[in-house]
Amino acid sequence: MANTPPCNSALISQLLPALDHSPAGICLLDLQGNCHYSNLALRRLLHQSDSALPPDLFLNAPLGSLLTKHLLQLAQGQQQAFSLSQFRGQHRQQPFSLQLNASVLHDEQGRVCGCLVLVIDEQQYHQRELELRQLSSAVENSGSAVVITDIAGRIEYVNSRFCDITGYSLQEVIGQTPALLRSGETDPLTYRDLWRTIRANRKWRGTLRNRRKDGSLYWSLQSIAPISNEKGCITHLVSVGDDITQLKEYQSQLEQLAYFDPLTELGNRRAFRQHLDSLLEKSSDQYRALLLLDLDHFKKVNDTMGHEAGDQMLKTVANRLRFCIPEQDRVFRLGGDEFSILMEQLDSLDTLRERVSEMIALLSQPMEVGTHELQTSASIGITLIGIDACDNSGLLRNADLAMYRAKRAGRNTYAFFNHSMNTEARRTLTLEHDLRHALEQGELHLHYQPQVELSSGQIIGMEALLRWQHPIDGNVPPDEFIPIAEETGMILPIGRWVLEQACTTAARIRRLYGRPFRMAVNLSARQFEDPDLILQIDQILADTGLPGEYLELEITESLLVNNFVHINDILRQLRRRGITIAVDDFGTGYSSLNYLKKLEVNQLKIDRSFVQDIPGDRDDVAITSTIILMARQLGLDVIAEGIETAQQQHFLLQQGCRTGQGFYFSRPVPFSQLQQHWT
Repeated sequence: MANTPPCNSALISQLLPALDHSPAGICLLDLQGNCHYSNLALRRLLHQSDSALPPDLFLNAPLGSLLTKHLLQLAQGQQQAFSLSQFRGQHRQQPFSLQLNASVLHDEQGRVCGCLVLVIDEQQYHQRELELRQLSSAVENSGSAVVITDIAGRIEYVNSRFCDITGYSLQEVIGQTPALLRSGETDPLTYRDLWRTIRANRKWRGTLRNRRKDGSLYWSLQSIAPISNEKGCITHLVSVGDDITQLKEYQSQLEQLAYFDPLTELGNRRAFRQHLDSLLEKSSDQYRALLLLDLDHFKKVNDTMGHEAGDQMLKTVANRLRFCIPEQDRVFRLGGDEFSILMEQLDSLDTLRERVSEMIALLSQPMEVGTHELQTSASIGITLIGIDACDNSGLLRNADLAMYRAKRAGRNTYAFFNHSMNTEARRTLTLEHDLRHALEQGELHLHYQPQVELSSGQIIGMEALLRWQHPIDGNVPPDEFIPIAEETGMILPIGRWVLEQACTTAARIRRLYGRPFRMAVNLSARQFEDPDLILQIDQILADTGLPGEYLELEITESLLVNNFVHINDILRQLRRRGITIAVDDFGTGYSSLNYLKKLEVNQLKIDRSFVQDIPGDRDDVAITSTIILMARQLGLDVIAEGIETAQQQHFLLQQGCRTGQGFYFSRPVPFSQLQQHWT
């Protein structure tokens, strides 16, 4: 049967072209159930798009009689529409299961003449229904907050996650706009960009600072997309948001770790470089300075009291620096016990000096660490930004050179950078490099200075003094290379070698001449930090066959200031072996009678600075006489250094000093030359 309507109706004839292009399956049935018309969508559904469907297609189905019954009721006016589900059948050997939704048709005289049937593929219908249920369930149970609004922004739907995040219920937000979440802390430009993007029919993605119902703030990562109809007009908006507050806090913690020192909460090295770079980008008509600060002897606090005490000291130092640094300036911890300060808006160098002096004075004040009261000091190097250098690395290098100049000047002070330091630094680096090979290449050797009995001029001992004959520079002064050896730790192997050589020479003298005497050797502070020091000395004495009473070890007063108990215990063990202990350069360092009376020593050596102007200088005469008298009262021997005249020898002898050394008797010379004096 051709596609002709069952009713002679002009309205139906006009609708047929539209029906034929409908995406839904549609057909027209007469009151007997014959199909007079089927559109393309229905024919495709039943696999017959090339021609009209058989008129009796639906009548031959198992539910054809039920269809006829409903059509009869339509004809009798008992109903206006009906639906049949699970209407199954077969066409062209293909099974079908349909849902028929029929509505009555009238002719031009108003008589019932048939029905228009909307045909739905039940399999597709159930599949779509399942997909919709799944989609609805997915949206409802999503881990993201989902909001659907109309084009005016009025909320039509929110899922449960939205309610969980914001604290609002569905009933409270329906008809409202998302503006109820605004906190006032999101940049207005962000909202402007949001609406400009959406109105351009594009998706917007960004971060908003929102407010919950209880007033608390949260960060939301939003993705907002427009929904358009078939004409391309925006009808709705869909927003998907995630609460990223914890992520933001984690990012903040990472930033804190990246730019701040966790112990002191000061800016770290990265923050320092960033801030210094920003300073270098700006010009200023006032002085600006970079200060590099290093705590003096901090390692000994860690070694003797533990890292917890060291950490507490670093926190206290950081708090004191914050206190004395003006608000516009910044302080950083670069690592270990090293801090840096960036100072701006300095009207003069005198102002800078005053602030640094105040800083040093404050840091030197005692501090409570646990149950102990500790005292520290700081050495500070200063370089002027934009004057001494205009780059990050150059300024740091300058400040570092100045800081080490402050340390060499005695610590607990500051030093300004000057360009001569670069020459000194290159010289130091060269010497450090060459010194590492000097021992193995035989460039180090010992000279010996006799120690004589002042009353007879007889040699009763000698002091071993280290010399370095550089292959290019010649003789390098000890006060130039020994501090380098101390600082780098090379003093440990060098010190052992000196002790071995001196004891070997002493054993040789003992065998050759059999005369009682002592060999004096200087020990550095770094050697006392070596836990194997006692074992080394025992081994050297055993290897050389030298009795302990032939060896004298000299220490400096500064060694006694830190960890007195530990040092004194080592000295006690050395004295038990018959070794003489002498305090070298006495009077120039931390001279404490309280320490001296407890100290395990045998002898004091009067420093040459007190001897060189006697008997003409009354102050030196008084100091020297006092040291000799004090030593006698404490039962200690005295030896004077730097004797250069007979008058000095005579004065010292009169005061009760029995032993001395100096150029008056002999300069330090190789042992081969000293043998002539010995004989």
